[in-house]
Amino acid sequence: MEIPAYLAQKFPTIGAHWPELQALFVAKKVLTGTTLLAEGDVATEIFIVTQGGLRLWHNSDGKDITLQFFFENQLVSSFESFYLGQPSGFSIESFEDTQVLALSKAAFDQIQRKYPTIQPAITRFVCERFIAYRNIFFDQLQYSPVERYQQLAADDPEILARVPLHLVASYLGMTPVSLSRIRTRLKEQ
Repeated sequence: MEIPAYLAQKFPTIGAHWPELQALFVAKKVLTGTTLLAEGDVATEIFIVTQGGLRLWHNSDGKDITLQFFFENQLVSSFESFYLGQPSGFSIESFEDTQVLALSKAAFDQIQRKYPTIQPAITRFVCERFIAYRNIFFDQLQYSPVERYQQLAADDPEILARVPLHLVASYLGMTPVSLSRIRTRLKEQ
């Protein structure tokens, strides 16, 4: 198995020692709609998407709120749950047939013990995730629904091309009907 480029780039220590570490990463195939982590459970794995797509989402009093989408060569977990051993505030679910490499908490801890020089890369990665979530939150506050859609279309068209529109609506903080109206109105302009 070849190391995913994203993993080698973000975590050079893993890249440098891939021949001895690759057995710790377990390949899994999941069908569309599979829950890899349920909200309230403790995250025991990190997933690297090798094919397909996952979403991180939260149930807020019955309302589905999608926080982020993950595609090929991206890494996802409920990091605070994984790192602290606390129940997750999020679920991770596939929205396409997906293949991942899964790294267990025990294997992660083994890598950290054997290669302590990996810690700065882990800290940097977690900080980048925090910044990304903060930016998503601020976008929800400062931009109108139309502006959020236009920004998504300009900055991340892959989401619009691959993700079902009801999930895109959840991500943008609107109903599917509102998203449909916005898309129709913009096409008419």
